Amino acid sequence: MNMKTPIIQLAEPSDAASLAKLADKTFREAFARFINRKDFESYVARSFAEDQIISELLDSASNFFIARIADKWVGYAKLYQSPPPDCVKPLPAIELARLYSMQQYLGCGIGAALLEACLNHARSSAFKSIWLSSWQENHRGNAFYNKMQFEILGTKTFAIGSEIQEDYTFTKPIL
Repeated sequence: MNMKTPIIQLAEPSDAASLAKLADKTFREAFARFINRKDFESYVARSFAEDQIISELLDSASNFFIARIADKWVGYAKLYQSPPPDCVKPLPAIELARLYSMQQYLGCGIGAALLEACLNHARSSAFKSIWLSSWQENHRGNAFYNKMQFEILGTKTFAIGSEIQEDYTFTKPIL
């Protein structure tokens, strides 16, 4: 797909409704077919409701970045200042809590542009590394993180309802 370079902008609380819709859509596109429907719907309703997104946007430990091409929102990322797992070094470290692109834009540079914005923000905020968790069965996402020079340093579990998933913990120094 021939695309223009995406514009990356920092999300504001006034973006909550649109961001909630984008978060819901991209998460569904990425994972709905892999997870028990009841557990999945409960997780999505809780995690991507507009009130939840507003709360996260107002949290000083969170920063959301939106990728758009022209006026269309095509992806987003969330940085979150949370305690990292013990395997993550150097400190201080920041979590890349979410990085999603609409399916039709996969392979078009949306993820790389969002990641670059996240790294720039983290660097300017004096973080020394960035880390994330990614489901071990998220092969496309994990290949992207490897391509972006993240390294797997550990594993952890992640629950979606009654489903327990094994995640990789990736990290990357911020240079």
